[in-house]
Amino acid sequence: MNYRKSLATHILSAAALFVFAGQASAAQGSWQQEIETEINSCVAAIADHANYDDATRVRHSVVGVKERTVGYKLTIETSIYSDDGDTAIREYATSCVVNGNNAPMKFSISESDLGA
Repeated sequence: MNYRKSLATHILSAAALFVFAGQASAAQGSWQQEIETEINSCVAAIADHANYDDATRVRHSVVGVKERTVGYKLTIETSIYSDDGDTAIREYATSCVVNGNNAPMKFSISESDLGA
């Protein structure tokens, strides 16, 4: 269990880098900073539910952001990789409604069927 938490902490620090790499405008940069705590909260919840066994690299991509009356609804795609190659061994789709660094108010996660 400590390994999962340690891995999640490491992933939290890298999540924003993966998600927002390549964005150059000041408006986009401030938008990222505005919801950074929400992203971190959702990624922590993903770490509690996803299977990180055999993971050497985890990539979270924020693919949707909707501002809500209270907080944000984030859609995050997660890919889990091992040492065996560049193909994900597991993938997840997550919907998360969150405000600040609080636990998500709504959370759903589903694993994609990589064999399909």
